[in-house]
Amino acid sequence: MLSVGSLLRIGLIVPAAMVADVWLAQRMFPGFNPGAQFISELGGPAAPNPLIFNVGMVLAGLAGMAAGAGFAQALEHAGGRRRVSAFAGLWVALTGLGALFAGLFHWPDPMHRACGVGLAIQFAPLFTAWALWGKPEHARLARFSLGWFFFLLLVFALLTGVWNVRTGADVGFWQRGHAFLGLLWLAIVAFALDRHWRARPAAPASEDAEPAYAPAAS
Repeated sequence: MLSVGSLLRIGLIVPAAMVADVWLAQRMFPGFNPGAQFISELGGPAAPNPLIFNVGMVLAGLAGMAAGAGFAQALEHAGGRRRVSAFAGLWVALTGLGALFAGLFHWPDPMHRACGVGLAIQFAPLFTAWALWGKPEHARLARFSLGWFFFLLLVFALLTGVWNVRTGADVGFWQRGHAFLGLLWLAIVAFALDRHWRARPAAPASEDAEPAYAPAAS
């Protein structure tokens, strides 16, 4: 069983792994247009090396699901709001689940649409802010997460076509931008929570515990 600290450090690795996987898959796909084409096409039948994207997404997805458990426990310890912290961890885990679906069910498989659960990252900053709200030692992280939630919400709205800002020629960039911002938030908060977790005071030893040494003979 991995420790909370280890799970949080996995949360630091997930964003880098996903970005590196997409970058490498694009490099190995001659003629790929990152503006007009969706990320999922990197693992589709037209890709010359689809395993690069698909295997990378599976591994990153499993890691993201593990990171969600670390988030839930660390937030509960920091803020004391158990249910809200659990939901924050759930949104992070669902982001990993979305990546797992993307790797297992290759575009254009109809099951590939299940990767949409990865958009749950949209709500993770909001619930993180809620979990930490009112805790003076985490005031900056709470305000940062709340602001990031509204910024991410704006980008998502533009991605879906609000105000007709997005076009068919740049939809891929908007998709990547939203995903990158969500992953960047995940890395920053995982780092902050890991620092808090490592700085927590050690649990006091129980008075009823037996001594770890034998008393000296009189």
